[in-house]
Amino acid sequence: MTVTTPAAAADIATPATRSRERLFLALVWTMALVLSSLPILAGYVLATPEHRFTGIVYNMPDHAQYFAWMRDLAREPLAPNRLTSEPNAPAFFNLLWWVVGRIGALTGLEYAALWSGLRIVAAAAVLAAGFAFVSLAVADVRQRRLAYLIFVFGGGLGIIWIVVKYAARLPEAPFPFTIYTSESNTFFILMAFPHFGMALALIMAMMALLLQAVRTGQYRYAVICGILGAALGLQHAYDLLTIYAVMGSFGLLVWLRDRRFPAFLFRCGLIIFALSAPAAAYLSALVLLDPTWGRKLSQFDNAGAWTPPPWQLPILLGVPFLLALAGFRRHALQSRNDAEVLVAVWFLLHFVLAYLPVKFQIHLLLGWQMPIAILAASAITTRIVPWFRQRYSVLLKPALATLFALLVATNVYLIAWRLVEFRRLEAPYYLTRGEAESLAWLEAHTTAGDVVLADLEYGQHVPVRSDARAFLAHWAGTLDFYQKRAMVREVFDPAVSDARRREILATHGVTYIVTRERDQATDALEPAIGHYLTVVFSEGDTTIYRVTTLHLPNG
Repeated sequence: MTVTTPAAAADIATPATRSRERLFLALVWTMALVLSSLPILAGYVLATPEHRFTGIVYNMPDHAQYFAWMRDLAREPLAPNRLTSEPNAPAFFNLLWWVVGRIGALTGLEYAALWSGLRIVAAAAVLAAGFAFVSLAVADVRQRRLAYLIFVFGGGLGIIWIVVKYAARLPEAPFPFTIYTSESNTFFILMAFPHFGMALALIMAMMALLLQAVRTGQYRYAVICGILGAALGLQHAYDLLTIYAVMGSFGLLVWLRDRRFPAFLFRCGLIIFALSAPAAAYLSALVLLDPTWGRKLSQFDNAGAWTPPPWQLPILLGVPFLLALAGFRRHALQSRNDAEVLVAVWFLLHFVLAYLPVKFQIHLLLGWQMPIAILAASAITTRIVPWFRQRYSVLLKPALATLFALLVATNVYLIAWRLVEFRRLEAPYYLTRGEAESLAWLEAHTTAGDVVLADLEYGQHVPVRSDARAFLAHWAGTLDFYQKRAMVREVFDPAVSDARRREILATHGVTYIVTRERDQATDALEPAIGHYLTVVFSEGDTTIYRVTTLHLPNG
């Protein structure tokens, strides 16, 4: 791998080079922002008066959770967990959504507009921080640009399973986590996950600042790095594990290489840790001491989201990963160049981080794409291209074209997949007119003391659009998720006794029930109208019932 030395950096920083670099960045940024914006633009274009776009591209459950936090944090520094019916104490737990919520309070923008703005800001942050790191780590201009392109646009080989699905006429694609995992796919993050984008940008910036601190011998870069670490810890604390593991291992390798204790690097590490660790400690204490947030984290495995097994990594991480494996050299861990050591140890450590026995292990894939991209670019420029030039020069361009087609194939599919799915105008990305107007009714008539029971597909929107607590809203945020999902089915099932229905409603303090035609709950609830249910809203396919005076069947 060709890495940057101070002398090399001076050689390449000519006015002509900087001008070409700015042009390159402008083209890449424009392409990345335009292509990653296609799904959300299509979502709005395809919407109709009867089918209203929610403004979210992918993963509605988690985004609804974030927006519920944002709604509360826009007004108060602390927020309760309103994705569950149990009353609980408010807490401060996410700096990003607090900031976005405050911006919403100042501007009056609603959540979808705020999300779109955050997506652009996060994309710009990722693109800037990513280029800052490769500029420090890679000296050769072509190799640096190639690494950056791979980092931004490179994806896995999950499209293979899409081909298998249609070729074998399967109902679903096999191994979906090798296709739709976003943490290791920068372009997918730019398209649909701005919270991951902000975290990825902070990781890139912190690694770049560490290199700059070592290169210049100035502590100010370590201070800035630590401050960014605190922000990361209050937003996505898991990623501090990656930061601490990579930076700590880097320091150890420098010590072994130089055969003397790296005092400056050690002091930089202390500064970074001292500034960032309190944020992680606070969130750890919140999870350990607060029963609501502790139980929420304990349900993290409800998503079934684990890092795919090692044999699936070539599909998940794709051609860049295979090239990185081919281009990796053990001697890089003992290189005299700090950037090369950092990239090498960062690449290796993710094999451990991604399989730590923790429920959030899949999140620790975030950031791996950077060392993979740098090593892949090195393999292309120093091994693949010279090999073809020496043996089959006529095949060099076709080979590179095929290589880059494989690099981007899955991301092209992800764009097309979103466009096809949005054309269906279906939940969860579209609300019917009745659903949208019923949520507006809840916003106008409910308070923090209300509990709304609905199917999960609708219930996830309740804490976003109103101040009420949801009976069922999120696979982790709703305490006793599976039991409550079963209870909703019982309430909607006409075969279930009315006594059991009233028991569920009374025990959990339910004040409103929302049903849609597709819930098929009319036969179960109509007999209770005039007894303990009152219809307060009905429009299109959606009906809201108020639960009136209600006692447990034995009371």
